[in-house]
Amino acid sequence: MRKLPAFIAVFTLFAIAGNSYAVDSQLLNLVMPDAQVMAGVNVTNSEITPLGTFLLAQISANSGSDQGLQQLIAKTGFDPRKDVTEVLAASNGNAAAPSAVALSKGTFDVAKIVAAIGSGKAQTVSTYNGATLITAGTDGSSAIAFLGGTIAIAGNLASVKAAVDRSGLVNSIDPALAAQVQTLSTTEDAWSISLASLSALMPGAAKTAPGGTGVEGMAGQALQLVKNIQSCSAGLKFGANVQFTAQAVADTPQDAAALGDVIKMVTSLAAMGAAGNKDGAAIAQLLQSLQVTTTGATVNLSASVPESEIEALLNTAIAPQAKAGKVKI
Repeated sequence: MRKLPAFIAVFTLFAIAGNSYAVDSQLLNLVMPDAQVMAGVNVTNSEITPLGTFLLAQISANSGSDQGLQQLIAKTGFDPRKDVTEVLAASNGNAAAPSAVALSKGTFDVAKIVAAIGSGKAQTVSTYNGATLITAGTDGSSAIAFLGGTIAIAGNLASVKAAVDRSGLVNSIDPALAAQVQTLSTTEDAWSISLASLSALMPGAAKTAPGGTGVEGMAGQALQLVKNIQSCSAGLKFGANVQFTAQAVADTPQDAAALGDVIKMVTSLAAMGAAGNKDGAAIAQLLQSLQVTTTGATVNLSASVPESEIEALLNTAIAPQAKAGKVKI
């Protein structure tokens, strides 16, 4: 078994989870009431899934020689392999007045973290509304706040302060979003939801008009169809097979049918290209397993890939760079 560099294994581990769970109520209470985009991951049970077991084995195999990870643990008392239990991200989906936070539940030795970071030109440590607040950058625009030793809030300074202010209140998000969060967080291991239209999330692209011929024309048409997606969601379920499901709601049934056709065509071309690469078997299998159907204005996607193929894909992706000495921590 090839060893994955620890930092890659750690962050991949944050993208998987084990048993079904409901989103943590304390984290959910910190989300802005006007949230339109959310994503969640449970980290606690990840080690009992086949992929989680594989990644933990890789981390353990590297931890003895991985100076970066060991220095992080020694200086901050924070071990990403066991000290994070859940991650939740949220955004208002408003490009004109953006607000976004990344929330983590776990165990944080705040005093040790503060001592390791220190204060200076690059960062400042202060107290805000009962939370330990660390701002970074010369303009102090980025921040992380700790609520006690169990919750961390990261994002731009205004968003982080707003989340801290909400911690002492009883808050609620849009009922439609709350219903989807409850459903996906209890049926999927990792999930994401957007009630905002994609044209609102990428205003620059929204001004691009389709046109041209050949590849350029196809790209323009595809972009126009993507802009017409009004809401979307996705989920991952881990086990012997890694299962992916997603839904995208378009403006009209005609747009949904066209979008489905574009996805099928792009997937087919990508699968053929991957199959022609000696290292692309796992990617080709993943793409070939993708099923695309439409129901009214909704495009449904699903795929199932053996967990062993995901392991092979991770090993294949990392091995050449590791061998060449290009992967560093």
